[in-house]
Amino acid sequence: MRHLTRTLLILTAAFGLATKAPAFSLMGPFASWQTAAIGYNPFGGDVGGPMSLGEEYRLTVPVLTYGFDSTFLNFFGSNGVVAINAAMDLLNTIPAASAMSANLAEFPLQAIGPANATAANLQVRDLKSAAMSTVLGQLGLASPERWTYALRDRVVIGGTTNYFVIPRNFDAVTWAPTNVVNGVLYTYSIIDPVLPGTHADAEETRVSGNINNVTVASVDDGGGLLAGQFFTGLTRDDYGALRYLLRFNNVNVETLDASVSLANVTSPYGPVTGTNTTNLVGTNVAVATARRPGLDRMAFSGMAVDALLNLAITPVTNRYTDLYYQSNSLTLTNQVVERVTTIPDILFTAGDLAGGIITASGATLSRPVAARWVNNSAINTVGGGAGILSGPGTIPAGGSNATAIVITFNSLGPSRLNFSAAGARFLDERSATTNGVWGYFDTTTIFSVFPDGLTIQDLERQLYGQ
Repeated sequence: MRHLTRTLLILTAAFGLATKAPAFSLMGPFASWQTAAIGYNPFGGDVGGPMSLGEEYRLTVPVLTYGFDSTFLNFFGSNGVVAINAAMDLLNTIPAASAMSANLAEFPLQAIGPANATAANLQVRDLKSAAMSTVLGQLGLASPERWTYALRDRVVIGGTTNYFVIPRNFDAVTWAPTNVVNGVLYTYSIIDPVLPGTHADAEETRVSGNINNVTVASVDDGGGLLAGQFFTGLTRDDYGALRYLLRFNNVNVETLDASVSLANVTSPYGPVTGTNTTNLVGTNVAVATARRPGLDRMAFSGMAVDALLNLAITPVTNRYTDLYYQSNSLTLTNQVVERVTTIPDILFTAGDLAGGIITASGATLSRPVAARWVNNSAINTVGGGAGILSGPGTIPAGGSNATAIVITFNSLGPSRLNFSAAGARFLDERSATTNGVWGYFDTTTIFSVFPDGLTIQDLERQLYGQ
């Protein structure tokens, strides 16, 4: 009994430490085995699938530009611009990976602010929070709440159905698989089929912990905030995922984004050599493919756009130092490169996305899927590989091929849902269910519910001076 008591105390202490550990999930293009039948993209709305360690996808440019087209401005007006700018400002406060502490204790487990009761009653959902989460998805973050457990396969042998379950949520300190997200403990139950579909899934269930300790990444990838809720920043697990992707020691063979070229750093007061003096190749061409460490930090910069042509009023040039390792060497070197962008990397737009009951709500959005991301597993294998792994890989910057990362928010506006089934008829206004709409608010104040005609008029006056 004494030995048993001591064991229980040790287990309790270990459990207490485990429930405080940060964790994360990574995203990439769906692997060949990640099929709808076992829970991957069963309804067609997912960006990508969960990746294992070493299969991460990340951007290779340190600054992304963003802007708004005419559809966004016409529906969301000036307050919509303010809401998106607030989201990007919060993302710009993310410190460098090298500046984060070992255990990430400086970051909160919960980033949901006190809810706005009026917004909750009116089914208003926060535009700023949705933008934050969706951008994180485009940076390679997946939902750890959804992918704590996942099905690897479903096999029927002799009349017995066997389910192979794998973890895709990793401790941000030890990188070990974990069933804890922001201090919340999860278990799973296999559901087959998951109605209204026909697929199977290892569905997570919260065992203990604060229900509000959800990651910002989860809202874009299978999670969701309730009406009236909003994020005040990122959670500890979101920071852990970004640190894993951007840390210096995370070295992958990567190819520079197509929009990047060697910068001209020749001094007008020195001899004209025509070469970038930090480029050891000695040519006017940048070293494109090489082993590169993580970027350490990313930033987002607003870009003025002609709302009708979706072109930059003034092209933006970002110059930075690209670090890479010399071929077949551990010697770190660098070259000064630059990007000239004429369209935003991220373009916020608005459009009618209603297409059935699932998307009937006015508070839905669409964004690019990970199929456009580049799998570099072949060039990351010693001696050359067949590219059979799911990663690592790179995420093209939006403006690299004249195609922005287009994030479209539903412009359906207020709507109601009526239905009849099995003889029950709920077909009048009184029995209708109110669907969600986009808004911008904090705990005490609703700044706008979209569409906001007054802020649209205000924006038009700013643009056209009348």
